[in-house]
Amino acid sequence: MKLSSAANTVRPAWQNNKPFLTFLASLLLIYSVLKIIFYNYNHPLLLPGTTGSFLSTLKLVKWSLICDLLCLLSINTFLLLLLQAGRLLPPGFTRWITLPAFMIINTAAILLNVVDIFYFRFRFQRANADLLYVIDHPFSQVFHFNVFILLLFALALLLLIWLLWKLHRKLYTSFVDGRRANLLTLLLIGMLGTALLFRNRIANLLLPAYPLVELSSNELPAVQNSFHSFVYSVFRGGDEIPKHAYLPAAVADSSFRLKKTLTPYTTGKKNVVLFIMESVPYDFFDSSSVYKVAMPFFDSLLRVSTFYKNAFGYSHESNKGITAILAGIPTLTDIPFYHSQFTNIPVTKTGTALGELGYHSLFCIGDPYDNFGFAKCANWLGFDAYYCEEDIAGYQRLPSHPMGLQDEAVLPFFYQKIDEVNKPFFAVHYNISTHYPYTLPGNYSEKLPATYTAPMKSMRYYDHCLQQFFNKAKTQSWFSETVFIFCSDHWLLPDDNKIDFNAVTGYRIPLIFFDPGKPAAETRNEVVSQLDVMGTVLSVAGYKDSISSYGGSLTNPASLRQVAFAKPGATLYQVTDSTQVLGFNTSTGRVEYFYNYKKDPLLKTNLATAENASPARDALTMLIKSFIQKAGMHYSGRTVK
Repeated sequence: MKLSSAANTVRPAWQNNKPFLTFLASLLLIYSVLKIIFYNYNHPLLLPGTTGSFLSTLKLVKWSLICDLLCLLSINTFLLLLLQAGRLLPPGFTRWITLPAFMIINTAAILLNVVDIFYFRFRFQRANADLLYVIDHPFSQVFHFNVFILLLFALALLLLIWLLWKLHRKLYTSFVDGRRANLLTLLLIGMLGTALLFRNRIANLLLPAYPLVELSSNELPAVQNSFHSFVYSVFRGGDEIPKHAYLPAAVADSSFRLKKTLTPYTTGKKNVVLFIMESVPYDFFDSSSVYKVAMPFFDSLLRVSTFYKNAFGYSHESNKGITAILAGIPTLTDIPFYHSQFTNIPVTKTGTALGELGYHSLFCIGDPYDNFGFAKCANWLGFDAYYCEEDIAGYQRLPSHPMGLQDEAVLPFFYQKIDEVNKPFFAVHYNISTHYPYTLPGNYSEKLPATYTAPMKSMRYYDHCLQQFFNKAKTQSWFSETVFIFCSDHWLLPDDNKIDFNAVTGYRIPLIFFDPGKPAAETRNEVVSQLDVMGTVLSVAGYKDSISSYGGSLTNPASLRQVAFAKPGATLYQVTDSTQVLGFNTSTGRVEYFYNYKKDPLLKTNLATAENASPARDALTMLIKSFIQKAGMHYSGRTVK
């Protein structure tokens, strides 16, 4: 009798709560399938640490389920509560307001995880608030495939939406009559109350980076939920800025100074032309790489230029790269710096500084106006003029790219503006033809090797366009009085089908300095970065006032730190010197990886926790802590030296 009574008690409890549990289990299954697809598609892009023992695989599975379940409960606990409350309200409220609202939220959450499967290889981290500022690109560029694939994707999307609607309708129908999920409702209300009571302790559990208690940041994207990371980033309101005092202020100041005075490059005022090269990796210039591109223009240019073979980018995003290059500062925020609340902190605005010396500054790109917010960036930095595709006469009929106009259509306009402007000038051209999806114009018929990947072909085309520009420019009187700088905005895969990526190769970019007045072939081996470009521009212009910069000047080797900083993830910072690379996680407060990439180019041996004392590891740890501490102080508006 007792067993029968217990059974009779359990069965109704299960039947009453089954609809909501089935609903959650179905959504969790969808998330899990998407997570498996994400992992398999992006596995080569995840840094060492994503493969290993059976135990490490179980940890990935465990944290993946935890992250997805937390996301589901965060959304659908409120759905359950509103369904319960709906019994006390007019039926239409639940049917026509509550249900559609949560259908939209759950669909958006799943679709964001779908988009991240493909978009991850462009950003190397899960979705965050930055997605709001490039919202057009995941949909119009990432899915730039043939019609069959687009049709297949559309059908799969419709099937997913239909399935989600059926799940929501079934859940709603189960609540129309009878008493449903009362036990679960009470349980979740109790959990919400407990969470509010112990909110300071519980808050850490809800952080997208919480799995770092057991995982490395290399493994973190494999378990995170894109909707969770995105929503958290949107509502964090700038609190991603590190506020750590790792070192005494005097120690941090002595090892990392922001204020500096430049040594002028010449006694006069040379013009400066800066070519920011979209998505161009160092691999295209590396003679030992299978991705070395035969480039008539660049190959000849390097015979009269200084080439920095150990140059590194700060991030994998254009809107972070442009700030590092033009402002000499790192972006600590998830969103572009020039969209953030920190634009009033003390920085040296390149256009404004050059204007004090009588320079006219202009920025030119083939994108639509303010694409990626670049018009805002140029205006913030004090540029005198900003040109985009709409400024080019008849642009609708010119060779186009999914991003805008092809380089062959923009570079002649750029040349025209340089030729017209008063001297001295600072001119920036941001090309787009080397941007994914690497579409080439139909009239470009140069025969290229069959082994060239799509990115390699786009680079060869860009080289061709630059050759035409320089053929005209070198006939002008201003050419010999101009310094030309070439710098990539970030590294990107030279081959989607054969991925070679790690903490070193994934940040190495080309950086070239060419002065027609001093032609000489030179290859420099010291480590430099995008943060050194702004100081170089001002040094060439003869700027003598103190500046705020996280880099030095290529024209004055003594000013270079000979290290490169990067921000691979939300809480992960990296420093690279001539032989080693170190990653430090502000969330855990520890060194996460330390490799000697000269001896271990594949980064197989992590020396972060090696028992043997390592002066190099300690020195880089102190340097990255100084960088993080000084940058955090800088962003907080405090006076920095």
